[in-house]
Amino acid sequence: MPGYDPAPDELVDDDVWSMVEATGDYVGQRAEGIEMGDVVVRGGRWSGAVLEGLRAFDVTFEDCDLSGLTLHEDPVLQTVTFRRCRLDGATFAGARLRDVRFEGCAFGEGNLRMLDAERVTFDDTVLTGADFHAAKLHEVRVENCDLRGSDWTKARLQSVDLRGSRLEDLRGADALRGATVDSAQVVSLALSFAVALGLNVVDDDSG
Repeated sequence: MPGYDPAPDELVDDDVWSMVEATGDYVGQRAEGIEMGDVVVRGGRWSGAVLEGLRAFDVTFEDCDLSGLTLHEDPVLQTVTFRRCRLDGATFAGARLRDVRFEGCAFGEGNLRMLDAERVTFDDTVLTGADFHAAKLHEVRVENCDLRGSDWTKARLQSVDLRGSRLEDLRGADALRGATVDSAQVVSLALSFAVALGLNVVDDDSG
């Protein structure tokens, strides 16, 4: 991009990326304390990379392979967009997200345990089997996403909109109390709520 420098070829501890465009291969690399500001990551391969204590502000990841990426040690992402990225099996456990968007991504089996998310949007994103255990979500929109088999046990939701998303076979569905859904989703949620409430659901075969 005009005005943007190429990113380093390797991840280095405590490095600062500013006004750079990254298109390279960082598969399996590991670093801690990286700070990114005004960065574009386009078509890069980051599968299996481990970033400890990442700080990312005004960053766009576009058409990237981030499968198996691990963010830990209190990562912070603010004004970050993931567009058409593969995030299957990625770990964002304990991450703090502010004004973050996931658009057209694959995030199946993602580890989002204890996520702290505010003003976050998941749009047309596959989240099958994702783990939101004990996540804290405030002003979060999950639009036209596939949430089948995801785990919401002990999650805390405030102003969360799930309309248009697939909600079958959820675990910990009672944590969705107060979320907004549409009338068509109520039927698909019924069994998950019954399981969460400890009801025994049996077919009547008496006659």
